[in-house]
Amino acid sequence: MKNNHKKKVITILRIIVSILLLAILILFADIDKIILSLKTFDVAWLPIVFLLITLSVVVSTLKWKVLLKAQNVSIGFTTLFGYYISGLFFNNFLPSSIGGDGVRIYLSGKKVDDFSIAASSVVVERVLATVTLAFLGIISAFFAQSPSKLAVVLLVVLFVVGILLTCILLTGWVPTFLKKRDGKISRAWVSFSTSAGELKRHPKELFLCLVESLVFQIIVSLVIGAVMKGLNLVVIPLPDLFLVTSASSVIAMAPIGLNGYGMREGSYIYLLKPFGYTPSAALTVSVLFALFVSAFSLMGGINWMIYRPSQNKVISKV
Repeated sequence: MKNNHKKKVITILRIIVSILLLAILILFADIDKIILSLKTFDVAWLPIVFLLITLSVVVSTLKWKVLLKAQNVSIGFTTLFGYYISGLFFNNFLPSSIGGDGVRIYLSGKKVDDFSIAASSVVVERVLATVTLAFLGIISAFFAQSPSKLAVVLLVVLFVVGILLTCILLTGWVPTFLKKRDGKISRAWVSFSTSAGELKRHPKELFLCLVESLVFQIIVSLVIGAVMKGLNLVVIPLPDLFLVTSASSVIAMAPIGLNGYGMREGSYIYLLKPFGYTPSAALTVSVLFALFVSAFSLMGGINWMIYRPSQNKVISKV
């Protein structure tokens, strides 16, 4: 009971922090200009925006499927796609301690009756995505017109941390003190580490996952570019666009607010300033991006209501 109460308090505090951060950012922006920009958004770009968002989720689903297949688990693409957008829905509309990745682990784990494999596939996929996120930003910095030193430093740190985490996961490392215990948490950790460690036997699948993660990051950057075009703003050069979106994603990872709200908007204001973007314009780009992704994730809520976990039949590993 105490742990649940603590989690609720932390969630509420994170919501409050995000609201405060957004309020402070709005004070530095011109709210009238933001509203005008939102009203004058060129709707002809909406199909492109949502097509790109859909494509990004398709790629994410494919790389998740690759890792599951490497663990001898076969779940249909459509089913995994539904799990993924359900996770997006929880991230955007149901703030909790579970999060979208937790939802994916729960749904896929229940489907295959093996939460260790489900958890390892999601965690490894997430870590590899983090590595490629940092990699894209670092490479882009060499060709960018206005690279932010702070952004590059953050990306390098994230890249190093991502590589270390990848090595830990793929070696199946388990802390010594946990090996000596026989509790529920110890057994769960050992089972998870064993499942993650098995993936090192599948270098081709891991490489494919890295490539697909890179494609995913590029598509996300193109979504931001499409939003800029819809707002009739100047689209910054691709290397700079890749750097800005990568760095903003890193900053949004900070566990300060809720789902990066406030942090992401602040990063866009800071990173787009060298390109002549006013705080109002940068804030509008970030807000619209979040709104479009949230609108897309509504499908995940529908999927959750129609295909409840209790209706999922357990499938065996192949």
